[in-house]
Amino acid sequence: MKKFDSWWSRAFPYVMGTIFGLSIALLVISIVMFQKVSRSRPFLPAPSEEFDPRNIADVNQSAMVSARKRVSPAVVTITAYKTKMVYDRPRSSYEWFMQFSGRVPQRRKEKYPSFGSGIIVNPDGYILTNEHVIRNAEEIYITLPDSTEMQASVAGKTVGFDIALLKIQGSGYSYAPLGDSDMLEIGEDVIAIGSPFTYLFNDTQPTVTAGVVSALRRDVRQGVDAAQVFNNMIQTDAAINPGNSGGPLVSSNGRVIGINTFILSGETKANTIGMGFAIPINTAKTVMEEIITYGRFRQVWTGLGVVELDEEMVEKLSLPFSNGLFVQQIEKGGPADTADLRLGDVIIEIDGKRVSSFTQANRLIFGKRVGDIMAVSIWRDGEHIKVELKLAESLDRA
Repeated sequence: MKKFDSWWSRAFPYVMGTIFGLSIALLVISIVMFQKVSRSRPFLPAPSEEFDPRNIADVNQSAMVSARKRVSPAVVTITAYKTKMVYDRPRSSYEWFMQFSGRVPQRRKEKYPSFGSGIIVNPDGYILTNEHVIRNAEEIYITLPDSTEMQASVAGKTVGFDIALLKIQGSGYSYAPLGDSDMLEIGEDVIAIGSPFTYLFNDTQPTVTAGVVSALRRDVRQGVDAAQVFNNMIQTDAAINPGNSGGPLVSSNGRVIGINTFILSGETKANTIGMGFAIPINTAKTVMEEIITYGRFRQVWTGLGVVELDEEMVEKLSLPFSNGLFVQQIEKGGPADTADLRLGDVIIEIDGKRVSSFTQANRLIFGKRVGDIMAVSIWRDGEHIKVELKLAESLDRA
């Protein structure tokens, strides 16, 4: 026992010294490695530290600049030449007498330009724009950002969707990538690109305004007295000015997610209210694919006529509900007739969703294609019946 104690008492200082030395060495190595890692990656503040919002602003600004550079080369100015009748004002009493007597025409045709924007969507020269930009146009010209001007033809159009597809000769054009408007989020950053007030500036470069997606799936009239309802629109506070119509609404990743269409404005016709609207690019793609495939946009047709229920009809028909659409007309051989809908049926649901007005019904049909099948729930003779209605093409191809 004494020999062991004697050995351990002599070895103990050496053992402790070795352990201490190794500990110091490990500590030094750890510090050196930490400094190397810290220098190799950017400093990230702890969650409790204040962050500088300007850093985020710089990132967003850089993204929007990149988005603009990606899409702008494909944005074009559209000049649509139209004709209107004008009155020649008599310059003398003699001319006044000649016009009054009918010996000299009082009216004459005058050609005038209207302006809009468009976006090249593939290298073969197809251009998406609004139908109202080229409505009643006799000649259409597009101007590229490099000032090249050429005549365009109308490949197809639809008033109901306010979409037109133009075509220019040639290939190999710069074109903009199209995004997925179904993935949009309210509050997402966007830019509107176009050629506003083209007649004021001798510049073919498109301009950019920035904003956010203010709302989605808006059903809106362009004015109080406007008959057309625009369905499923994107609302944005990015300024859309005269001439921007038909230009692209672009996401921060540089993809077209809408076609700028109109604004809600006051008497000045300018975007003073801050409410602009764009057609979702998925809707525009549907129209474009129809035109390219079939040479026209095929309007869907149900083959039935309905009226909204009122209190008198509900009481007379002894209905256990107060909302629905009463079928008062069925075209023979049409989709409704083929689906075995009958006069006097009351439509309650379309594709599982309640309907009580024309607006709701149109909203549910909006965006469907020829050949699509709708599940229609009806009330007939005191019981619920479900039928399948296959949409056909309307003879009205506007």
